[in-house]
Amino acid sequence: MGTVRANIRIASPDVLTTSVDISSSVSLSADSGHINRVKVLGTSGTNSQLIHKANEKLDRAYLYVKNLATDQEKYAFVFADTASDDPVLAKLGGGEFCFIPVNPTANLKVYGTDVDQIVEYAVFGLDSSAVTYS
Repeated sequence: MGTVRANIRIASPDVLTTSVDISSSVSLSADSGHINRVKVLGTSGTNSQLIHKANEKLDRAYLYVKNLATDQEKYAFVFADTASDDPVLAKLGGGEFCFIPVNPTANLKVYGTDVDQIVEYAVFGLDSSAVTYS
């Protein structure tokens, strides 16, 4: 069994009437993971790149995604590919990232403002032996 440690610090002296300085860290159990950089395949959910295969992790999965575009207006949209509504989980401008625990039973995909944008992503968690890849 391994551990993934995630840290975040949010600080600003002038966004609110008082200064903000929040930091948090967590150690997460994991026995596997992967890190990839991929080109975004399309500009809509129907032409999107798979970044998390449903059921590849057991109880939970931890997803990191970073939009490597240098232009803030070049968005990457992370969404859950479901049978109905396909909710967008994150809208990442160029250089922005997210790290979130996700439902391991959902396929998660990404599309962008432009085709061929690059996103970096990582998934960590406890492996499921039931998943197969085609």
